[in-house]
Amino acid sequence: MTETFPRASGESSLTVELWLDISCPWCYLGRHRLATAVDAASPGGGVEIVLRSFELNPGMSTEPVAVTEYLAAKFAGTVERAEQIDGQVAALARAEGLPYTSDRQLANSFDVHRLLHLARDYGVANEVFWTLQGGYFAGELNPFDHDVLVGAAAHADVPAAATGSMLTGDAYADSVRKELAAGRELGISGVPFTVLGGEYAVAGAQSVDVFTEAVRTALAQATGED
Repeated sequence: MTETFPRASGESSLTVELWLDISCPWCYLGRHRLATAVDAASPGGGVEIVLRSFELNPGMSTEPVAVTEYLAAKFAGTVERAEQIDGQVAALARAEGLPYTSDRQLANSFDVHRLLHLARDYGVANEVFWTLQGGYFAGELNPFDHDVLVGAAAHADVPAAATGSMLTGDAYADSVRKELAAGRELGISGVPFTVLGGEYAVAGAQSVDVFTEAVRTALAQATGED
């Protein structure tokens, strides 16, 4: 994967908050579309995307299970039907140049969210998350493996010792829970969910055009431009 979010600079005219989960295929697609829209609406910069934690399956085990088996048990009834459902998202992703495989695992994502918060302290949350999510849907990385989390963070200059210490303890657990609660207070029941400038909301993996118009509107409001 070559695409990344820029590292946080602390200077922006507009903050765009994107609530998402690592294993959510629509988040994978929506995140890409939002990034494309930001580039189109503000090619000179000035927009910072902040990733926010949302757990789709908070009660899920830490033991991985095949995605198609999970979908079959929860929604589809059969693995074949689950493959068809996941294949519909796969077709959309591939049409936009994103690699996608249904041969992936699913497990509890809480530790991934804790890493997101640690990486945020180093200003590289977007970079770390995209490495993990992009690699996950490409079938190249298992983000539920702690060694993988350590490696992805280290690649973005988060010390391996800091990530390892976090994963063996409970650091950032409260921060994640507070962010999850904040999402519920906003009425978020599914992701991706985008909040622009604290005022405008876009639910779902909308088209690039919809995201672009939303970013332009919020940016004009933030900068006082018509």
